[in-house]
Amino acid sequence: MKERTGKLLDATILNYCESMNVVDEATVCDVMFDHLLAGDLDNAFLSPKLADASSEDRERAFDIARKYGYLCFYEGNVHYWEDSVEGMNPIVPAELIADRILSNYNFLVELAYEKGEEAVQEITNFVGSEMAEESAVVDYLRNTFGNDKALKECLDATAKEPLYKDLSSQRKSILYMYPQGVLYSEEDYDDVMLVSKEQLFDELASEMFDNKINHMKNLNEVVDYLGDNYFASAIRNIYLNYTDIKNHSVSKSHK
Repeated sequence: MKERTGKLLDATILNYCESMNVVDEATVCDVMFDHLLAGDLDNAFLSPKLADASSEDRERAFDIARKYGYLCFYEGNVHYWEDSVEGMNPIVPAELIADRILSNYNFLVELAYEKGEEAVQEITNFVGSEMAEESAVVDYLRNTFGNDKALKECLDATAKEPLYKDLSSQRKSILYMYPQGVLYSEEDYDDVMLVSKEQLFDELASEMFDNKINHMKNLNEVVDYLGDNYFASAIRNIYLNYTDIKNHSVSKSHK
């Protein structure tokens, strides 16, 4: 949302011009992100889904987002903001990079407002994983899912549902690297369904030719039984089968 970025840049220049070279866009972004994570720009931050929220709910959402705002930056460091967007060309203007980061921050604000802190905290599981090797972890997740609604629902579910109880961060990261058909399915952007325990266990049992899986109580028990490598391979295959069938269906419908 260019309007959000423009408003925050203007607020930064207006309020903190004495501490920076206002002609240098990158310097302005440096100062903007510092003040964003300090909470100084909350009132200037446009988050349309919070437009009708009470002042208490809005404040609570921004307090949570600020607490986990480092997840929007490479290696959790606000000063690495230019490296925080996946696949972004180094010669891209600073404002375009900033626009994506602010969109990622808005995702945290919305998640905090809609699902609460537990769902936001779930993202911290992936900080040390390969998801965060080349960009901020929030950017990787949003790109991988391509559907913010689905990502919010999955973060809420894996934080709270018994199916995912006791899964380590490393084991959860496997699910989030291959989410479609494993964590959720979709007909379109707004039609998102979480994959049930029965569905997922049926797929795993079929993939591993082992019906014992259907009688296990949660995914952690399944991984303990199969081993991490076999589990990761099975999850990847379920994801690939799902996306292959979905893409085939889409291509057929366009013929």
